[in-house]
Amino acid sequence: MSVIYQFLILLSQGLLPLGALFNPKLKQFHSGRKEVFKQLKKSLDPARKTIWVHAASLGEYEQGVPVLEALRRDYPNDQILLSFFSPSGFEIRKNTDLATVVCYLPIDSFKNARRFVQQVKPRLALFVKYEVWPNYMLALEEARIPTVLFSGIFRPSQIYFKWYAGFMRESLRRFSKIFVQDQNSIDLLASIGIADTALTGDTRFDRVHSLSLQPKPLPKTVAAIVAAFVDQTPCLVGGSIWPEDLAVLAPALAQYPNPLKIILAPHKVDSNHIALLLETLPRELREKTCLLSQAKTEQVAAAKILMVDQIGILNSLYPLAQLAYVGGGFKTGLHNTLEAAVYGIPLAIGPLYESFKEARELANLGGICVLKNRTDATDFLSKATETNYQKQVQELQQLYIAQQLGSTKKIMTSVAQLLSE
Repeated sequence: MSVIYQFLILLSQGLLPLGALFNPKLKQFHSGRKEVFKQLKKSLDPARKTIWVHAASLGEYEQGVPVLEALRRDYPNDQILLSFFSPSGFEIRKNTDLATVVCYLPIDSFKNARRFVQQVKPRLALFVKYEVWPNYMLALEEARIPTVLFSGIFRPSQIYFKWYAGFMRESLRRFSKIFVQDQNSIDLLASIGIADTALTGDTRFDRVHSLSLQPKPLPKTVAAIVAAFVDQTPCLVGGSIWPEDLAVLAPALAQYPNPLKIILAPHKVDSNHIALLLETLPRELREKTCLLSQAKTEQVAAAKILMVDQIGILNSLYPLAQLAYVGGGFKTGLHNTLEAAVYGIPLAIGPLYESFKEARELANLGGICVLKNRTDATDFLSKATETNYQKQVQELQQLYIAQQLGSTKKIMTSVAQLLSE
């Protein structure tokens, strides 16, 4: 299997320039990696110590923010290198002040991994949640660099627990420490001989709690448009929306009898995806939908739906909501519910949520409403206006989140020990 993996990596690296000619995202993926080693040579000071943090994309970056903030605070003299795998993470956060240098992670070939590690010379490497790259793990082990995976969560269906994936299990064993979200993950890792684990929870709880205390402001022009659109009317925010979500939710919204403004933040904001979403809306809603990119403050108040055709501002929209829907539960699997739940508002999701620990636990507690069809959506909108239901949901969500805080502190205690060894 290791030989197959190495072949596929080399094949993908060879085909990438060709794919970049036809796919804009692959073009970003390819072009962003071409100058990484020159960028590192220019931007990293070899006389200073470096800590490397890697996130797959934007969601993992948000999960890693509490640790990045703690690293900046506790090790102010160190350079922080932040790498991304996906353009959707890099392009949105390439100017973050939480890192000294932000770059793409070169493709996981033997040559790239060893060159990257030798050039960066990190004294510690931290990977967020799922990112396990066999060649990078080998290069870090060869260089005797302590390596940490944090906020990890493991399920029997993952490749590490398949009989044919011994080389992936070996990659996991190369971590100095694996910090996980639940006891089940510890048990699964123990079943394949990995004992350097600790139950520290999920840093996303620390992240959303911090955001709720000091929400990130919207850009001024966007804030003005949103304020004019909402205009003191109750507001539903739909985050990471797919057409499959709207197929269930939109008919209920069209029939909802009370004043309600609707802000929809699609998971994809390319023109084709926006067009699909608009086509999914009933005509009476489609005719009252305004795209954020085309909205004007003096006209937007007449709209019923504001379609947010840009990314990176969703967690600044949830504080404005009186109720929310988080998408993906009818399509790819659920997106981040904690960004909405932290505000203690009625919250609905689709049925594909069982793989998401926090959504599963909140649903079992009654802090999230699961929609399976249009009737469920109508019922949710109805009870979301009830004072008793609002109070019940708020108490359940806030208590649940409060009980999960503190992951970052636990991780940083172990980080300090690793750095002192």
